[in-house]
Amino acid sequence: MSQEASEIQPVTKRKKGTDAIPELIWVPLVGGILTLIPGLIGLVMGNAWLFPSLGPTAFLQAASPQHPSSRFYNTLVGHLSGIAAGVSAVLVLAASNEPSVLATHQLYPHRVWASGLAIALTLLFQLLLRANHPPAAATTLLITLGGFNPNWKDVSTIIIGGAIIAGAGEIMRRLRLAQPGQK
Repeated sequence: MSQEASEIQPVTKRKKGTDAIPELIWVPLVGGILTLIPGLIGLVMGNAWLFPSLGPTAFLQAASPQHPSSRFYNTLVGHLSGIAAGVSAVLVLAASNEPSVLATHQLYPHRVWASGLAIALTLLFQLLLRANHPPAAATTLLITLGGFNPNWKDVSTIIIGGAIIAGAGEIMRRLRLAQPGQK
């Protein structure tokens, strides 16, 4: 496990008597709000801008706002890396010729190989771009396993959902870090 990954934990050490919102209130409330934002905007706009990999993103931003992976740049570029890796792997290995694993609940060889390649590429891109964001690995798997198709409509859905939560998460992150007792 990398040193950065082992440091992902809620901020729990706070002096009694500070004005900060308690962790037991802040973390669940913000996690829920961050999940609702792309979901509600998507409902109003008629687009599925809430998808599974945004859950871990909301969790990370709410529970560990001080962690580099929670930052706007890491969140947005991390998910973009996952998208690029997933689409590339699906196209190179022709995985879209096989049914969606998520629809059939069965694994197919090209989808498995595409998943392995996409995770490796996601990690490579994130290392090169210094944009570590672990939830993006779920984004790439949503593409390689067939939850999203490698087309502009689905890719734009992921980009918009990721941008919404990256922006909202950065606001909440800065609010939390500005509270007394935060680093």
